Amino acid sequence: MASPDKPPSTATRLYQPPTIALAIYPITLIVGSLFSVLSPTAQGTRDPPQNHPTPLAPSIAADVNLPQHPVNYFARKDNVFNVYFVKIGWLWITAAFASLLFSQPSYTTSSSQQPRRVGQALARYSLATLVWYLTTQWSFGPAIIDRSFVMSGGKCEQIIPQAEEGSASLHTLLTATACKSAGGAWKGGHDLSGHVFMLVLATAMLAFEAIGALRGAADIDHDSKKSDGDSESTGPRKWSIWFVGGVAGLSWWMLLMTAIWFHTWLEKLTGLLVALGAVYTIYILPRWVVLWRDIVGIPGV
Repeated sequence: MASPDKPPSTATRLYQPPTIALAIYPITLIVGSLFSVLSPTAQGTRDPPQNHPTPLAPSIAADVNLPQHPVNYFARKDNVFNVYFVKIGWLWITAAFASLLFSQPSYTTSSSQQPRRVGQALARYSLATLVWYLTTQWSFGPAIIDRSFVMSGGKCEQIIPQAEEGSASLHTLLTATACKSAGGAWKGGHDLSGHVFMLVLATAMLAFEAIGALRGAADIDHDSKKSDGDSESTGPRKWSIWFVGGVAGLSWWMLLMTAIWFHTWLEKLTGLLVALGAVYTIYILPRWVVLWRDIVGIPGV
């Protein structure tokens, strides 16, 4: 439930950013998509030289219609940020969320509200994780992304000459990972952008949680007459916020890079809409629906 000494509307206004702040995501995707169309650099990266045709083997180029050696580092799927950050993105998100949970006074200061705040924070994280897992990893079989690709007419196609025995059944493979592992290409369907989905969900989640934790901490510090110079404020609490900001900032940058170098406009749009639907349900809807607020709460309240 909302803080006993503030009505829900007041608590919401004090502790959370306005819904309009979510406009940063469509703006980012529009800017990136326009850059990909208008920039000579982007055009040069997307159009392979005629005497260097796209290779037949499964590769970055086959996946996104890019040459084997793009002129921009972020146009390569094997760039270090994609491999060690985005590809294991939910691990970084989990670490950032945990740093808030173990360092911010909203969750660490003993009070009658502490168990509720911690429980609701874990409920929000669990819901976000469930949506991420069902969409990108597994949904009682293939993930939602793979299911939507197949339902829209996509399939696994053979692209390697002299295929191994049994490769004729490639079209029966129902996930992009299995297809590429078998030497096929995932073609013909609507490829909802998993990168856009995950990066939007991640940055929004961390922003709502961090802002709520900071404002909750400010209230607790005020009530206990702590000053900004106290060691507690400049130790784990400070580094937790910096860490969360770093993860969220790099996630936003990679969202912009995805908008520039990968996927079609429609694929990016559907990834965005699925992510915003989850964000709205977990972080915006509780402001207006009391029963839902009692379950997932509002960060910092």
